Amino acid sequence: DSRQTRRIARTGRYQYGSAAPDYDVREEIALKPRKTISRQTLRNREKARRMNPGLVFFFSLIIMVFGVALFGELSLQAGNVRLRREIASMKSELNNIRMDNDEEESRIMGSVDMQEIKEKAITKLGMQYAQSGQVVEVADATDDYVHQYQELP
Repeated sequence: DSRQTRRIARTGRYQYGSAAPDYDVREEIALKPRKTISRQTLRNREKARRMNPGLVFFFSLIIMVFGVALFGELSLQAGNVRLRREIASMKSELNNIRMDNDEEESRIMGSVDMQEIKEKAITKLGMQYAQSGQVVEVADATDDYVHQYQELP
């Protein structure tokens, strides 16, 4: 900084006021001292430019591991999508089967004539309505069925 001031002072280019002084770039470049680079620094830079084979192998191995993991993840996702589509197809098939079953049940129940069944039971099979005293009510049991240990009255 002091050299530059001296150099400007020698040329007599001081300028007062708000305008910036007119510098010659060649003079500023000439004022900066040239840096010298040591031999050790040059060797270190050259060493840094070369690639270490062990490091290259290590990074290649890491890239391959990540590639295999990525491939595995993508194949799992593809399998998941395939299974979801299969489940949706099976649900659709189940709904169709249920609708067919309900339609068949409605058709069967619609074709049954309870009056005709009653007439055949009375005339052909000789069945009769129960008389009073023939129906015995049993208290509800905790199980789905009742054990009979003795004759009913």
